[in-house]
Amino acid sequence: MIPEPNANSSLIVWEIAVPAPLHKTFEYLPPEEGRPPPVGSRVLVPFSGRESIGFFIRARASTLPDQEKLKRVIAVIDKESLLEAPLKKLLDWVSDYYLIPPGDALMLGLTVNERKGKSPWVPPLNALMTCRTEDDPRTALARAPQQLRALQLIGEGCVSLVELEAMGISKATLRALSKTPFVTKVAMPNQAKISTADSLVLNFGQNQIVDSVTQTLTSFATHLVDGVTGSGKTAVYIECIKRTIAAGQQALVLVPEIGLTPQTRSRFEAALGCDVPVIHSGVSDSERGRAWAMARSGTAPVILGTRSSVFCSFKSLGLIIVDEEHDGSLRQQDHPRYSARDVAVKRGQICSCPVILGTATPSLETLANALAKRYHHHRLTERATKAELPKIRLVDTRGLALTAGLSDEAIEAINKTIARGEQALLFLNKRGFARSIQCEDCGWTAECNHCDSTMAVHRSPPKLNCHHCLSSRPTPRSCDNCKSIRLTSKGVGTEQLEAFLKRKITSAPLFRVDSDSVPSVPVFKELLGNIQQTPSAVLLGTQMLSKGHHFPRVTCVVIVDSDSLLFSPDFRAEERLLQLLTQVAGRSGREELRGEVLIQTRSPDHPLIKNTATAPYSDLAQELLGRRHSLGLPPYGALGVIRADARQERDAIEFLSQLKEQLTPNTGSRLVGPIPALMTRRAGLYRYHIVVHGQTRKAIHETLKRAINTGSTLKIGRKTSWFVEIDPTEIV
Repeated sequence: MIPEPNANSSLIVWEIAVPAPLHKTFEYLPPEEGRPPPVGSRVLVPFSGRESIGFFIRARASTLPDQEKLKRVIAVIDKESLLEAPLKKLLDWVSDYYLIPPGDALMLGLTVNERKGKSPWVPPLNALMTCRTEDDPRTALARAPQQLRALQLIGEGCVSLVELEAMGISKATLRALSKTPFVTKVAMPNQAKISTADSLVLNFGQNQIVDSVTQTLTSFATHLVDGVTGSGKTAVYIECIKRTIAAGQQALVLVPEIGLTPQTRSRFEAALGCDVPVIHSGVSDSERGRAWAMARSGTAPVILGTRSSVFCSFKSLGLIIVDEEHDGSLRQQDHPRYSARDVAVKRGQICSCPVILGTATPSLETLANALAKRYHHHRLTERATKAELPKIRLVDTRGLALTAGLSDEAIEAINKTIARGEQALLFLNKRGFARSIQCEDCGWTAECNHCDSTMAVHRSPPKLNCHHCLSSRPTPRSCDNCKSIRLTSKGVGTEQLEAFLKRKITSAPLFRVDSDSVPSVPVFKELLGNIQQTPSAVLLGTQMLSKGHHFPRVTCVVIVDSDSLLFSPDFRAEERLLQLLTQVAGRSGREELRGEVLIQTRSPDHPLIKNTATAPYSDLAQELLGRRHSLGLPPYGALGVIRADARQERDAIEFLSQLKEQLTPNTGSRLVGPIPALMTRRAGLYRYHIVVHGQTRKAIHETLKRAINTGSTLKIGRKTSWFVEIDPTEIV
């Protein structure tokens, strides 16, 4: 209902949220005809010289002094809002918490096509449902025995057209029957048919978790399923999903990377007996729109997706699962910035449904919440197959002559594994042939023209690539500086290691898995299938292989270079390295075959590296938590970042300096900087930031909100691209 104007204004306007880098809503005159649409409905408005999709917020009296300049809403697109009330509430929270402009935040709740103003995908009317009428169908259809037979087959329920055709009813008969008052065409729900053939018998610990999660499916609680690699967390997810579906509700499952969806989807579909739509950037806009609409209409009982699917619409959301909750890929690193894991927990609270956070290596924030009893902490300390955890040993590479990055001990272990007819997995988180190319005479190194970084050497095809801005150039034949032809590759990448292994091991196939060799999800799915069907093989890959995958015949894991994250200035580096080592090691010996893990390192005496071989992850994580507590760092403190990127270095520094001068920090926070990012120049932009450190998120929020208001008034800000971020995962 349109509110009555107050005494000071007689003009009623519509408040509209428009996607724009402005942290406010806008006033528009209502269209000539029509009442206000439901809150969250899409409207078409003129904005900044073009037509734009906006969201109706409310009708109210204008607060502008100059009302003559107001523009009018062009059209109302939706009769009913595509954002259900709980989702709208979630997106409002996302806007407020992550300091995202309201129009940009509301856009997250729509599919790509819906953001362009197109109609949502509508499920096909593929089933017939009986209708109650006063007429007797036996009399009305006396001359149509096939239609009457079809009606009897439908009975009091709903039967798909495909099933009726399989029962011998022709398409012509079904078309004729659908025109009678006795049936109506409907969209057939994608009902799950729980499979018993692929059901797993859960052990005592797994059953306890399932019972705890599903005792109250209509209330909010966060459950940390902290299970060692291979402990059967996926089986727990499946059983919880089954019970959720049996209660007439839907489930959302988040995974951190696209590469995890093929294996997870196949297992879910086998166990649930229904299609599991996926939502990620690897599928087309139309496929994502179809999955989104199926969830919104309730025809999809389960949705599987990466971080953006946390905003998918649901008719009746009853369970949220975040697998590998510790993974940094669940954090959106560019605008709009948010943590899908934390948004999932908030969504569970709004929808009054349980949330499962599953991992073998809990993030320190999640672990702290569990220790503080804010989360239910469930531990699975043994592998579901009763297999023993792999034996881990360190290989000190100091002073060793390495071949393509491998020690003789590692090569021997790989050879023995292949001789036994098993699989070996080598983890190297550097793609390409080599890290850089260098002149042996003058020391020149090929650097990126746009970044403070060397260019990686690639052989297939031959070129130099920058892995940060994605620029490339032909591989030089001589030094750019002294013209010497004595150029040498430095460092080892997956291409170089692949070439060596193919020469060294000829009795088993080699599968390389990185973003260069696996360009799409279908290719990756086919590759995983080939790995599963090959008894003995060498697997070589980056982080694409390090988490979530189940390779039952892998018994030897070699971590080629474990030191790459050890001495990073980022305070989270040790946590990430510990998680990475544990996850990669967990690929070994997951079935009846005993596994071993070799960690090659130049720092065998470093406490984190040394203890990884002997202490469980939980003990080492507790030590890191103690260190964080003493320093007041997350999760025992809060962080924010104000970052400026500019073509001219002085502009970024000047903007942040002026902003800091006008930002008097409150008593609960302090400002550090401006300081350069670890890679100061990237993609042609100089990057500087101010770190906001405080004991509470409230204090950080207040400072960042004032930074937004103050920064928008600074003229120098027009020469920079700047933003604020709460809870950053990287501050370097």
